[in-house]
Amino acid sequence: MNNSTSVFRITVIFILCLLTSLIFITSSILADQETPTTEANPKTTETVIPPDETILASFGEQTITLGEFNQLWEQIPENYKSQLTKSNVLAQMISEKLLIQEAKNIGLEKDKDVLEQIKKMSEQILVQAFLQKEILDKVQVNNEEVEEYYKENQDKFTEKEQVHLFNILVETEEKAQEILTELKTGKDFSEIAKENSIGPSASQGGDLGYLSKGTIIPEIEEVVFALEVGELSQVVKTDFGFHILKITDKKPERVKTLEEVKEDIRQTLLSDKQKEAFDNLIEELKSKVEIQINEEALK
Repeated sequence: MNNSTSVFRITVIFILCLLTSLIFITSSILADQETPTTEANPKTTETVIPPDETILASFGEQTITLGEFNQLWEQIPENYKSQLTKSNVLAQMISEKLLIQEAKNIGLEKDKDVLEQIKKMSEQILVQAFLQKEILDKVQVNNEEVEEYYKENQDKFTEKEQVHLFNILVETEEKAQEILTELKTGKDFSEIAKENSIGPSASQGGDLGYLSKGTIIPEIEEVVFALEVGELSQVVKTDFGFHILKITDKKPERVKTLEEVKEDIRQTLLSDKQKEAFDNLIEELKSKVEIQINEEALK
């Protein structure tokens, strides 16, 4: 089953199951598959039915085999399965078949608009299958390529120096100086921030989290990266008002390890290689035909 079709079908069935869970009872359909009682005939050889061909449900002239059910059930993601039962899924497989049959009964199978949509979907599935076969299944990234990229792009994996910054922002310098005096007597910075700060971090006690060099406005960055852990700044003026700053932790600049970034690198390289393969494929296909474009009509 094509991946796109499979995902679409699973999603539809999942939604239907949620809508009808514990409402649509399938006990009448899931009757015990017992062989009707007959007189034993020791000379008759019993026919063994392959498990996948076991009839799980029958209705009208239609059936659902155990093989069909298992194929769909195995494709349902585990996080969906935790919200479903097999009875739910079977009930919706039956609903799906009944809906398809009724659509055919009223002639939608031959409807012009429907046929056009089916054609477009078939073409999309065909293209996806082709790209899967010619690009996605073929293009790979090996460990050597990942390691080479890591060595050649160390700057991309360098974390700049960081500080865990707390901030109190007020409107006037006089107010800031009053607060600074309070803080120097040992008052709790976060409590003072909650009570007085007009900054967006006030409700978090002035906590701005970890910030890297280059991400803070220059007037503040110059001050905070010169502070020692636990040290209070003097009052700092910016366009936003007057700040009192404090840092509770410093992280030095470091290069992330290969182990930390190898999967990100692999995905980056894979995406680049797939795009290159796609572009080459299109160019190759174009070279096999003569393409004429009516530029006038295009206008």
